[in-house]
Amino acid sequence: MSYNVIRFKAKSALMKLLYCHDNFYLKNEDETVYSAGQFAYKYWEPFLNNFDQLTVVGRAFPKTNSYRKHNVSSGDQVSFELCPNINTPLGLIKYRTQVSNHLAKLVAQSDAVIIRAVSDIGWLAYCHAKRMNKPIAMEMAACAWDSTWNHGNLAGKIYAPIRYIRDKIITKNADYVLYVTKNFLQNRYPTKAQTTNISNVRLHKIDDAFMDIRIRRIKDEFETDKPCIIGLIGSMGNKIKGIEDTLKALSIVHKKMPHSFIFRQLGPGDSAPYKKLAKKYGIEDIVHFDGMLQTGDKVFEWLKGIDLYLQPSYQEGLPRATIEAMSLGCPVIGSTAGGIPELIDNKWLIAPGNVKHLAHLIIKMTRSLEDQIEASGHNVTNSLSYSHQILEPRRQNFWEAFSNFSRQNKKMTLKSSSKDCVSK
Repeated sequence: MSYNVIRFKAKSALMKLLYCHDNFYLKNEDETVYSAGQFAYKYWEPFLNNFDQLTVVGRAFPKTNSYRKHNVSSGDQVSFELCPNINTPLGLIKYRTQVSNHLAKLVAQSDAVIIRAVSDIGWLAYCHAKRMNKPIAMEMAACAWDSTWNHGNLAGKIYAPIRYIRDKIITKNADYVLYVTKNFLQNRYPTKAQTTNISNVRLHKIDDAFMDIRIRRIKDEFETDKPCIIGLIGSMGNKIKGIEDTLKALSIVHKKMPHSFIFRQLGPGDSAPYKKLAKKYGIEDIVHFDGMLQTGDKVFEWLKGIDLYLQPSYQEGLPRATIEAMSLGCPVIGSTAGGIPELIDNKWLIAPGNVKHLAHLIIKMTRSLEDQIEASGHNVTNSLSYSHQILEPRRQNFWEAFSNFSRQNKKMTLKSSSKDCVSK
């Protein structure tokens, strides 16, 4: 669905935007705020280009001194309101009223609200925003059902239908909706709002020459019989990224092709349980957990050292790391979750949780020079549509349209309030 950009000659007043998501943030002693995920300060740029002040609502991460590898999220024109965690049954009982009351005040002070799926904070903000007639935009970045059902515990399976219905309600009734997929999330979460589809990925440069570098690397691996470096980026905090399945699949590969690969995982979380699994499967010497890196160049450098990238997820919107790996010419094997089938060839897809099929495809890919070169070329070509040059103007136009819609709504609200005062 298209949307209209309404242009105003001058700003009549400061426009305040509220951004709600359940991301964890860390605040240190000097009030600098860090994000363990993708929300570096650069992420807020499209919003700051169109609104004067941005307030970000998220969850407060327990105090820690480990800031070094996190992204700095705070900066000019951006403030943070960090809430207690209401994403657990105990937290919901203990803190829901407190968080809801606080959100009501924040929504009242804002001119527009953005909610990023999947978010319990966002649901409460949505309820207040609808009651106060505030403009609402939805960043439909993930499926609530898939992420909650596959989280890994019974509470998640009980909560999944509730979250799913909530996000359907928000998306249906929002004024603007940004989908990160081309088809998947649109089909599950339809809307009559003004929409666009723009991935979260920020590929500032896709180097055409890297295709040649990748092909030379692939050929060199075959000629010298080097072990294949297999990589996966994802949090170890739950089962959603399929890390446990990957270790099981690699144990099968190792039995059939000993000394053929090294596995590297990048991302936050406790690696101890996975190290125990690797030891159990007899692959502890060839499995490495690399911790965290700041998003951007350091992650790209890590990906340049990967020969085969895996994304065997149970839930995804459109995985940024997969697109980044594709842009570097890396062959990819992924699951059918979310928007992954929009990215890679169907013959390299598995059903989530199908360990045997994952092992089969790893063996097939690593044994075939032709398959790797073909997948590499396909992935680079497909990644071109996610370049910064293509996506950024669309992203800017979308948020400009929402800003102008919000400004018009504010103008009409103030006009209506003035009439009410005169009539009284």
